[in-house]
Amino acid sequence: MNLLRKILLYMPIIVALFAGCDYSDALEEGDKDILPQIRPFIKGDTVSRTMLIYIMAENSISYDLSRDFSEIKDGAYALPDDARLFVYFDNSDAERMPALYQYHPYNDSLIENVVYSFDEDVCSSDTAVMRQVLDVIFDNYPTESFDLIMGSHANGWIRHQAKSAPHRTIGIDNGENTYTNTITTTIEIEELATLLDRLPVKVDRLMFDACLMQGVEVAYALRNAADWIIASPAEIPADGAPYDKIISLFFDASSDVEDIMYEYKKAYDNEYYGVVLSAIRTSYLQEFADSTRRYVEKYFDIASPRNLYNCKSYVPGNIPAYYDMNSVMKSVHDVADYESWRTVYDKAVPYVMVSNSKMVYSAIAGGYIVNVSNDCGAVSAYFPQDRAANRRHNEDFKTTEWYKAAGWDVAGW
Repeated sequence: MNLLRKILLYMPIIVALFAGCDYSDALEEGDKDILPQIRPFIKGDTVSRTMLIYIMAENSISYDLSRDFSEIKDGAYALPDDARLFVYFDNSDAERMPALYQYHPYNDSLIENVVYSFDEDVCSSDTAVMRQVLDVIFDNYPTESFDLIMGSHANGWIRHQAKSAPHRTIGIDNGENTYTNTITTTIEIEELATLLDRLPVKVDRLMFDACLMQGVEVAYALRNAADWIIASPAEIPADGAPYDKIISLFFDASSDVEDIMYEYKKAYDNEYYGVVLSAIRTSYLQEFADSTRRYVEKYFDIASPRNLYNCKSYVPGNIPAYYDMNSVMKSVHDVADYESWRTVYDKAVPYVMVSNSKMVYSAIAGGYIVNVSNDCGAVSAYFPQDRAANRRHNEDFKTTEWYKAAGWDVAGW
């Protein structure tokens, strides 16, 4: 039998052996391994829960977010069989192209599958890139529920200091593979909402491991995109979330949002600077907006602007964009009105946690230390003041959905 006939004879057997196998593009060139045939790696097979951790680290905290990447892999050992964990990672290492990784434990080892790798550097803080990543996941790996964590720099709803930069954004990718915070393209919150709205399943828990993202303006814009929003109204330490501790909680049916937050805050309980966190239940945000509207019209008419000097701000100084919402409403309302408003607030924001030190650091405010009081509401909000001094912020505020929903237009601002 000649060589050609042998090849033709055995070809069906070879094809059968490799049919259905998924391959990893993560391995070194010429060293392609066949992935274990377990559910998380099989395309088209539906699992109960999927998580994507989307890390934009081509900026000044590239090193810190790279350590988070290592923590994620440590936490992945606790994944159940009916779950998928994806990590999109792009840092300042020019030798490492952005890629979408998948991790799952197998026989006491952690298996890495590079699901998709870009051939060249891309701007990860671009909605088009994030859409491509999500499409790869949902086109190939169906799921019954979905969680999303986003890690990078962020500035909540307010415009970045660069005049040409957009506002209400998360993510910095400098496009230079350096450790600078040069603004290129960013993911704007409204674009993120549109992107998530198109997914085949609604996001269950959306966690921002980034500074200043728990603002009511941000949450209201994302009210239809996710059931829960976990974030901080303040700046968070560069170390970010303790991923090795919280990954398992996202996949544990007996754990909930409160458990996830507790592990996060506990990681900073013995640190001098801590974290302040809250969880917003988005199904109550419209009721909350309607409640707030009544009191904005009553207490914040433009004809009688309020002095908020003594109210808690997460970025003290000349930026009145990050006031603790509860602090302001409590200081302005009479007792009965405040208690009525707070009842609805507690439905929308059922969980608030502050690490033991009760102090958070604000680099934006020049290294100011914010003392977080026990009645902290852990959601920030913008309160228009002084038209001349805050004209730019006041005009930007008008472009938020919250501006009209909460009645600021009726109050004359």
